[in-house]
Amino acid sequence: MRVFVLLLTLSLWLATALLPAAAQATTVPVPDVSGLSVPAAAAQLHQAGLRLGATGALQWAEASGLPVNTVGAQSPAAGEAVAPGTEVALTVLRTPNVAVIYDDNDLTLVNQTGATLPLAGISINAADGAALFRADRWFAAALAPGDCGQVWSVPRGDAKQVEGCESIFWLTTNNAAEHAWTTLNNVTAFNLVQNGEVRATCPAAPANTEPLRCDAYLPAPDQAEETPFVYFAYMDDVFVVANPTADQWMPLRATVVFNFNPNISVPGAGVPLGDPSLYGDTGRVEDVGRLAPGECVLLTRGTLDRAMLPIPCRVIAQLGIDPTLIFWATPFELESVSDGLRRACPASTPGKPTLCILPR
Repeated sequence: MRVFVLLLTLSLWLATALLPAAAQATTVPVPDVSGLSVPAAAAQLHQAGLRLGATGALQWAEASGLPVNTVGAQSPAAGEAVAPGTEVALTVLRTPNVAVIYDDNDLTLVNQTGATLPLAGISINAADGAALFRADRWFAAALAPGDCGQVWSVPRGDAKQVEGCESIFWLTTNNAAEHAWTTLNNVTAFNLVQNGEVRATCPAAPANTEPLRCDAYLPAPDQAEETPFVYFAYMDDVFVVANPTADQWMPLRATVVFNFNPNISVPGAGVPLGDPSLYGDTGRVEDVGRLAPGECVLLTRGTLDRAMLPIPCRVIAQLGIDPTLIFWATPFELESVSDGLRRACPASTPGKPTLCILPR
């Protein structure tokens, strides 16, 4: 797939509109985002001119007085005066949805999420050593609900049955560098890691121990607070990619539309709408590759200072395009990251807004 990178090919006639920054004050108050989902909290932080920082997990309890999967704590605290652009770290109330059951010989990861759990990016890492086991070694792309992955550090003829496991993907490895859950090599603890983020820290299993259990929260794709769709709203002069939801992210990093305008040099080339470099570096606190609720990116015919939006939204990035290269002047396509299928949106209708909502 050839990607049509506008910044390289349209540099002679492309204008990037710098958006108004948050108030030019030396400090801004941190909003109270407790009780909100992470995407909704990010939207409020962005509006205040602040960045979303790290998100940690804390086990939910009824005594917390807040809904599960919402923000239970934040740092800096609500009301604190901070510099614009400051990162605000969130602690989210979660209920464990995976279990790690292990002894010095074997480890089993039990998928209790109720959803398909991709294994790519999940690993067992020694917290105080180099040993590491990657979950994709189980020769499966994902674990279905109730399925388990099991790894042995000693020879074994078949899987060990573990409560809660419907099917078990298992293997034996004699490579000590993968035995991250045992006390070998002076390991005292291991981390359950997902896409670089530590989800749980568990004590390593000493020799001849009874099975240990460590619970954690791992967001599965349909539990990751993400929209299943991409929302386009456009007219002759403007094209908006908007997140109209109240509490979900709209990921755009893999969102590429295909331009069939006959005026371009390579009809059918891709335009990566979620690439931050497309809009220039304005020091924005928002993430163009992942829109928070109510946010949008705006493409315009040339440079329009006062564009009329076809849907109410808060513009976080804007790009002016040469009129001869407007991709929404003709039918254009989106390739879905969920199933790999190409789907088409109609060309804009003169004088009227057009909406096109496609599976992400």
